[in-house]
Amino acid sequence: MKRIAIFGGTFNPVHVEHVKTVVAAIDELKLDKIFIVPTFLPPHKNVSPASGADRINMLKIAFRGEKKAEISDFELKNAGKSYSYITAEHFRSLYPDAEIFMLVGGDMLKDFKTWKNPERILNAVNLAAVRREDYDFNEKAEREYFKSAFNKDFTLLDFVGKEISSTEIRTYLAFNIKPQGIDEKVIDYINKNAVYPPDAYQKYIFKHLPEKRVIHTANVVICALKKAKELNLDYEKVRIAATLHDCAKYDDYRDYKDFELPKDVPSPVVHAFLGAFVAEKVLGIKDAEILDAIKYHTSGKAEMSTLSKLIFVADMIEKGRSYDGVDILREKYEKDFESCFRLCLKEEVQHLLNKKQYIYAETLNAYDYYVKDKRS
Repeated sequence: MKRIAIFGGTFNPVHVEHVKTVVAAIDELKLDKIFIVPTFLPPHKNVSPASGADRINMLKIAFRGEKKAEISDFELKNAGKSYSYITAEHFRSLYPDAEIFMLVGGDMLKDFKTWKNPERILNAVNLAAVRREDYDFNEKAEREYFKSAFNKDFTLLDFVGKEISSTEIRTYLAFNIKPQGIDEKVIDYINKNAVYPPDAYQKYIFKHLPEKRVIHTANVVICALKKAKELNLDYEKVRIAATLHDCAKYDDYRDYKDFELPKDVPSPVVHAFLGAFVAEKVLGIKDAEILDAIKYHTSGKAEMSTLSKLIFVADMIEKGRSYDGVDILREKYEKDFESCFRLCLKEEVQHLLNKKQYIYAETLNAYDYYVKDKRS
């Protein structure tokens, strides 16, 4: 009996952990063939992927050394949203006598009941789950849940994958920064074919900021986008606000004749106020919430929007920051955003006190409003 597998995903873009997963599945499941199936439009994601042709080409490059891997354009040709039950039944019709596995992330098992027609998937294929290092996988609990929900079991691979963020890869590429975790030949293809071209805001940033600050900006974008969905924020608004938060970092406000600097704004905060001005007057941003997030990303203020809080926090804890205590803030960010925000405000005020620096009134207002007499 033939043993085949289906490995679906956006692959936007394909990275080294995708390849390692496939290699492990071929070995552990004793596969005769595995089909790599890029989605047309994933039902649960809010980012439009690169073109189907580009993703197919990148996959062919990434899997060029694996003879048992075949790239399938089934979902791309079908167009519309890509549902797993349709793909599972398609391959079952092609291989009626084969044992067919569908590779899924271990973290997807608990949510499997929310997939469209999960029973039809399980009637067509068996699930093979892949764990990741960052996911606390309780095999016994997962199997008990799966048994009670579907009266089925799943195969669990020994292979444990590492977390690689496609958002990080795409962001770095758009900011002209070389990402980790992706095949060099795939990067060459991306660059040659402008698969992830910079938009006008990104072009402005790497034209006006030095490399170190461009990397910081990219890291703030990545950090902020990680929480966008959880906080019910508009993905594009988060991306734009994070991209432009430091757009005037090295500008002299006196070069902008129409810019009026509010009274008593300390020099480390000036770029934030000027940045909101540049975003609106030079780059054409009209969204008041985005402009507010840029203006107060350094100082904070009372009654901040969730977007403003997010940019304030992401600016403080992005992965390039290395001050004492930042790891505690990052842990809190993963578990409780509002508590993290309050801790970040406390950290900022304490830092300024320790340095005996002037504390801007808006920062004190924020501290009084969010932190004073409140537990973090």
